Amino acid sequence: MKNAVKPVHLSLSELLYKKQVLLKELEAKLSRESIEKARSDYHARRLPRPCGITVHVALGCTYRCTYCYLPDMGFSFKEYRLYGLRGDELAYALLSNKAFLPGRLGTFIAIGSVGEPLGDDALFAKTLEYLNSIERHLGNPTQIATKAALDEEKAARLARFKMPLSILVTIVTLKNSEKLEPGAPDPWSRLETIRRLRKAGAKPFLFLRPIIPGINDEEAEDIVREAARQGAYGVVVGGFRASPAILARLKAQGFSTREVEKRLRGPLKAGRQTPVYTRDIKEKVVEFAKKKGVVPFLSACCANNYTAFLATGRRVPCAGLDFVDGKFCTRCPVMCEDIPVEIDETEVTRHVKRLTSLNNVEARIEGFYIKLVGMDSARAYRRLKGWKKILLETAYRRRVVA
Repeated sequence: MKNAVKPVHLSLSELLYKKQVLLKELEAKLSRESIEKARSDYHARRLPRPCGITVHVALGCTYRCTYCYLPDMGFSFKEYRLYGLRGDELAYALLSNKAFLPGRLGTFIAIGSVGEPLGDDALFAKTLEYLNSIERHLGNPTQIATKAALDEEKAARLARFKMPLSILVTIVTLKNSEKLEPGAPDPWSRLETIRRLRKAGAKPFLFLRPIIPGINDEEAEDIVREAARQGAYGVVVGGFRASPAILARLKAQGFSTREVEKRLRGPLKAGRQTPVYTRDIKEKVVEFAKKKGVVPFLSACCANNYTAFLATGRRVPCAGLDFVDGKFCTRCPVMCEDIPVEIDETEVTRHVKRLTSLNNVEARIEGFYIKLVGMDSARAYRRLKGWKKILLETAYRRRVVA
């Protein structure tokens, strides 16, 4: 019994209490104008994605990657605009979000979804401002995705953060970067960034995304091999979403999109991103990565969770719940499905009743699920939509089912 693993105590009540304490602390620091600005901000309203709640350092990007979806979303390829919130305002906005929970056991944070977060001095400074506030007030596992070339000083500054910080360095080609990523630093500079981050004590990962069938898939093993040589802890292998505009840009650069079009999972429509089947390619990359000694992931949230384990030595089930159905789980060293947890069913039931305004329903913890039972279970499940469902699933690391 001496070597038994201590269960992870999971409690929505405790996280909500912590959230209120942090809100009060920030309210004592911020002006009324800043509080109102944060409450009305996008970050206070949007729902987390599977990778976590996305944080915008900038809107727009000048790297002009041929495969990028930003123009389809209405963001500029010609310029970027720094996001308007200050660091503590961002922290307050996140705490004001009904779906957000603070701390190591809370919501994952992902920086860099609609703009490059580290590309120049202004972007780097803004990102540091946000990271400092996240570390000081929240402590959530946080991910940054970047294509920037960082010098040793910047790498060292990122390595100083004590909170779990997963740095994903995107590299998708070694030989066609001028066509695929005309405005971004060359891939060899980014490989050097991985080396510098590792040397400084940070935990860099290769972000091999997107995999574009017939265009860069044959380079995948070479990219993984080079990243491993430079000290990448692991690799996140991501898929590809296509749109008419993206395919037109690829064709204009001389690429054949025949293989992409064969693998489309639905019709192409202007302004909409259609998933492309890449599972078979990703699985081959996963197996190759294992041979090279780098930990492979099929989702960024898993890499974020693994980084948090490396940073704290504490195994905690992933907030993305990929281990529940196993579809994206690669059985990384965290081994989420084997972690013992401690959950009070009475507490879960109390929150279900509060969130649904129904009394004839109870919650049962059955494996990786929160099972709703009782006369009102079906109605309760229908009412547990959006932020309510996300709140329960994040706090208890279990999927809600009826």
